[in-house]
Amino acid sequence: MQIKLPATDLKAAQSIDSVELKDDVGRHVGQYVFGKGYGRTVFLFGKYKGTFKTHAECQAFVDGVLAVINS
Repeated sequence: MQIKLPATDLKAAQSIDSVELKDDVGRHVGQYVFGKGYGRTVFLFGKYKGTFKTHAECQAFVDGVLAVINS
């Protein structure tokens, strides 16, 4: 299973926005919430949550959760 976060530009965001996260076969797996002044928050599988400053940190969190689930 893979989950790829969409690229976001917080400088261009006017308010809080969110994107539904889907795995590589299209199943809903979580939510990606971001906004200027609010950072980035990732919710996965209804029980994993992380708030980060950069896109790379968010993707690393997603990859880490998947590594735990798939082990």
